[in-house]
Amino acid sequence: MLELIMSMIIWGSIGLFVVLSKVSALEIAFYRCLIGVIVVGLYLLQSKKPLPLNKSSINIGLAGICLVLNWVFLFKSFQVSSITIGNMSYYLQPIILLLLGILFFKEKLQPSKAALIFCALIGVIMTMLTKNIPFHNVLIGALLAIVAALFYSVLTILMRLSKAGFFEAIFIQLTIGLIVLFPFVHFTKLSGSSISYLIIIGAIHTVGAYYLYYKGIKKVDLTSLAIISYLDPIVAIGTDVLFFNRTLNVVQIIGIMITFGAIYFVIKPKT
Repeated sequence: MLELIMSMIIWGSIGLFVVLSKVSALEIAFYRCLIGVIVVGLYLLQSKKPLPLNKSSINIGLAGICLVLNWVFLFKSFQVSSITIGNMSYYLQPIILLLLGILFFKEKLQPSKAALIFCALIGVIMTMLTKNIPFHNVLIGALLAIVAALFYSVLTILMRLSKAGFFEAIFIQLTIGLIVLFPFVHFTKLSGSSISYLIIIGAIHTVGAYYLYYKGIKKVDLTSLAIISYLDPIVAIGTDVLFFNRTLNVVQIIGIMITFGAIYFVIKPKT
């Protein structure tokens, strides 16, 4: 479970680097794939690990398409509205994930966890209530983030079905991402700071965080994963407040506290 918590904290900070990079959503996703392919490819060459060419390759390939579409829609959401609005809308995703878990894995939803999910969802909705951003931007940003959430949920299901190792799987996914994105990317001249932020996004937020995530998702049920996922938007709100001078009202603060409380009761050890 620790791996999942760490991955969510890392992902929670990605909006900061996306906004600071001042690069389009498609370009960010493309360079994220490119940097990830280079880093993981060098590791695979050094370790001489073969790529899986079996039934798992189909799931991995489909997951790769979901991965890049998830990034593009989420990054665009950050740019249209704000990091906070994008992340809060994106984390309606656990509800989608739970429904898929019940449908495909016959997982049972315990009443106590259902209540915690409801509390976490209420907390997230409360955190979205702001007058600092035009309603049109909030609406478009929210819709983009929800589409991203759908792709993320499908990605999670596909990776649970995959038997391949992490590095082999992520290499295939990122390579497919490069192929899918290349025809649609309008490349611009990058500044030194933009390059630095893109390297951080590619190496830490992609290779590092996905390694932790894929290592952790096979150790917990989808219900626990759904609640732990709410750590991501909480961290994102923190970066929004600290680095972009966003102010939180009382309702938003209460919403954050409710969400944290729900997370705590799911991850705390049983006695």
